[in-house]
Amino acid sequence: MKKKYSAHGKFLITGEYVVLDNVSALAMPLKLNQYLNINSRNDGQFAWKSYDHDGSLWFEATLDLNVLKNQDTFKSDNAVTVKLVEVLRKAIELHPQALDKIADGFNAITTLDFNRKYGMGTSSTLISLIAQWLECDPYALQFECFGGSGYDIACATENSRLIYNYNNGQPIVEPFDWNPAIMKSIFFVYLNRKQNSRDSIARFDSSLLTDELRKELDEMPQRFKDASNNLAHFNEVVNRHEAIISSLIGLEPVKQKLFPDYTQAIKSLGGWGGDFIMCTGGVEERDYFKVKGYDVVLEWDEVVN
Repeated sequence: MKKKYSAHGKFLITGEYVVLDNVSALAMPLKLNQYLNINSRNDGQFAWKSYDHDGSLWFEATLDLNVLKNQDTFKSDNAVTVKLVEVLRKAIELHPQALDKIADGFNAITTLDFNRKYGMGTSSTLISLIAQWLECDPYALQFECFGGSGYDIACATENSRLIYNYNNGQPIVEPFDWNPAIMKSIFFVYLNRKQNSRDSIARFDSSLLTDELRKELDEMPQRFKDASNNLAHFNEVVNRHEAIISSLIGLEPVKQKLFPDYTQAIKSLGGWGGDFIMCTGGVEERDYFKVKGYDVVLEWDEVVN
């Protein structure tokens, strides 16, 4: 038995933090994926190997299949192994017939199109892949094992931009037609550090989210779309979004903090302080970041699905 599954990485364009408070957010599946290959074996064991985008092996474990069939406390010195067992056990709990799929053992290999340090969704795509394979609810698996809003789970299997609403744990996903006329002036820069999304969630003070701000943030996906044929207008909308989120989480926007002399707009994507930023500008603006040592500058067409 050979099976192969795929799941898209993601960028969250609007609604970071507040998406957890049922604010509608604009999210973007990427053309960069994680893949899961499954082969059966019959020795009562399972082996898991995970490869990074450059083909380097970053995780490997071989375990007795019985660790998935019982709920005894599982211990390992490797935190990734512990988490993997937790996720697989939960998937089986959500869909007990999954035991038929793991049968007498299996080999699993995951591969990535993107660097696992990029924050594009190594964990969420894995959740989606395991849910596809073991036929369980990916949102339930995500909420149980990692928490978060689940927008990244929606991106994993959607093929176009989307509006995501957490809806108190009953997600609503709608396709959203956003193909900016100014896409050649939009690019993405890696900040050279990984952001822990669970740490960043803790910064959000929902008591500061007034009805007026909620309404304005709910309208942001449409405002981004409406401004997407005029760079100056688009920059204004980006700056306003950054200002609102800054007021809710008590952090300075990344442009003011790291790039105060930058002449165009910068938008944090997801948790503030790490991973990728969305920037506007031309050749000169791209060079601005490269001169400062930010070598990973990705174009819209390179990453957007």
